[in-house]
Amino acid sequence: MDKNGKNTNQKVKMHKIMFAAGVAGVAGLNIASWQSVTFSDWYIKTIFPIWLNTYARLTSKLPFSVGEIMLILAVAITLSGILFGLVNLICRKRFQRAVCGFGKFYAWTVLAVCYVMTLNCFILYHSSSFAEKYLVKDLEDKIMVVSNSEHAVTQAGKKYTKRELAVLRDYIVERCNELEKQMVHDDHGDLYYDGDLIEASRQAMMNLGEEYDQLAGFYVTPKYLSFSEFFSQQYIMGYYFPFSMEANINSIMYITNVAPTVCHELAHTKGFIYEDDANMIGFLACINSDDPFLQYCGYLSVLSYVNSDFYESLGKNQSAYQRHVRIRDAVADDNIILTREEWQAVEKKAVVKTSTVKKVSNKLMDTTLKLNGVEEGVLQYNNVVGLLLQYYDGELY
Repeated sequence: MDKNGKNTNQKVKMHKIMFAAGVAGVAGLNIASWQSVTFSDWYIKTIFPIWLNTYARLTSKLPFSVGEIMLILAVAITLSGILFGLVNLICRKRFQRAVCGFGKFYAWTVLAVCYVMTLNCFILYHSSSFAEKYLVKDLEDKIMVVSNSEHAVTQAGKKYTKRELAVLRDYIVERCNELEKQMVHDDHGDLYYDGDLIEASRQAMMNLGEEYDQLAGFYVTPKYLSFSEFFSQQYIMGYYFPFSMEANINSIMYITNVAPTVCHELAHTKGFIYEDDANMIGFLACINSDDPFLQYCGYLSVLSYVNSDFYESLGKNQSAYQRHVRIRDAVADDNIILTREEWQAVEKKAVVKTSTVKKVSNKLMDTTLKLNGVEEGVLQYNNVVGLLLQYYDGELY
């Protein structure tokens, strides 16, 4: 073998060693996070803020959603690679060297994505929850709501009766009913907000950081999703892109969803990846604001969860349900994702039926959450009811 051939073999060997080391590194990080809550908590407290204060600051300065562009590029590169490979086979492997080069590039790109997803997302799933850090004294307590049962209980033995769930539900409804009367509507009957709602929501999160230390510090600038129609078909109001560390929100959703969604997605950028945690944080940020509009949106954001669990706890007894505080029609009208006109516009532009998109999206999200150790999958969103029961314990009952 000549000198050039020897050098080539050494380069190939070194490339394989480096790639194997990279794979071992990402595997090691994931194993460590799955095995140790302490490691995950330490990572979120000491390392994760570095990415937030450097990489996220950079992407935050760009006026468009970097995450959406990355998704488009990922699909384009993958499809191009498949097409290139097929052309190479048809042409009897005339482009074999180029295909091999593309394969190496693609492999390293995938590895880089695995690292970013691990550092900005996967590790976060194995840390202590918001409730464990701030709402309960015993770190082994974990809120678990059991719908349509005698009790909603915690694993530590604390029991919340149907009566306490009813008290919580009626309180949320009363707050919504009272605050709605202060709201301003436009000529079409839709709610109107005079000001920068996104910045007001971001400021509400900063204020909440004064009480909960993990929420303190720098916040990215939330951005609107360019493909909001498609995300609406999935009933998605916001999205945290781990590979760009951006908080993105649906640009066509009804205005009452904006503040809670902004706060929800910003909570993810602070290391709270569980959906029930983000729901709770969004709720707290809004209701603790001095702005009645944000307060109304905050209570409205949990109304459906609490009301649904309460109705289930009654065995769906309509007569018993009607004996409790009634949700005003105006409040019910504000508790929507999109207006009727926006839904019609979405359906008109849709390439695939909304029912199909939603079904596939729910399945993918459910699978993703379960793969990351969230046993309840998409039902985790509903667990905010348990956090609310814990939060108001001693105040309402």
